[in-house]
Amino acid sequence: MDNTGNINVYICAYPTDTRSAESSGRSLCHLAYRIGRDGHLYRSGLGITVRGGLLGISDIGLADGSEYVDELPRELKRECGIRGFDGVFCDFEGGADEFRTRFAYDAGIYFSEQRLKFYVPEKLAAAAPQAIILISSAVVGSSCDEVYRRAVLRYGEERTALVYEPLCTDFVMPAPTGERKLLTRSELRALMQREGAVGYLSQELCARYFTYRDENGRSHFVLFDDTRTMQRKLLIAGKCGFREAFVSWPDYNEYFGEPSES
Repeated sequence: MDNTGNINVYICAYPTDTRSAESSGRSLCHLAYRIGRDGHLYRSGLGITVRGGLLGISDIGLADGSEYVDELPRELKRECGIRGFDGVFCDFEGGADEFRTRFAYDAGIYFSEQRLKFYVPEKLAAAAPQAIILISSAVVGSSCDEVYRRAVLRYGEERTALVYEPLCTDFVMPAPTGERKLLTRSELRALMQREGAVGYLSQELCARYFTYRDENGRSHFVLFDDTRTMQRKLLIAGKCGFREAFVSWPDYNEYFGEPSES
């Protein structure tokens, strides 16, 4: 059983996971598209019978200084029409450079006219006033409730969506320069076993944590999510006014397979 409350949850799935992800009964965001080095749209591995959900586009193919192509939003619109997609989800890792900013601005206007949903990371919010803004679930240094409410107040309920980014980070304390290491789940389990650590719940951050000292005597603060904290973040987001959330298929299996604490 999953526990996702009343928020509409999209599962972000690569083509290799499409069939298994469909078994969830959730709408899918198909991560089968990318912007090429030439600025045009490319598709990879998506079955010809796949229809519905959202088109997920990556910027991983973009090179520094790639020239923006005005036709890109229309290429996306054509693909949405062919596949019956309801909109476009920008899975962008790069910064707000000229290419991404121009694309966000043009596509925001065009997709709004075409009644297609358009989701962009928060770093592109200023360039796309019509878009739905993607807010990370990962909160460090403030409370989840405060961060989520602030986003809804800034963008409005209809323009905010949560993106699940599970925390799993090792901070060296004190951390004036933000020194940290991202851990894999296997690294986290090995570290907890080695240190005999128990994860304590931070109510404000809605995450678990533990501390330890390394061989050099430095203090470490490890912050991580588990099934219950991820489900709780979704419930908090829903109470704050979020209507949609995105979670990867592997994370959906790991974090939403058990009932949360009441």
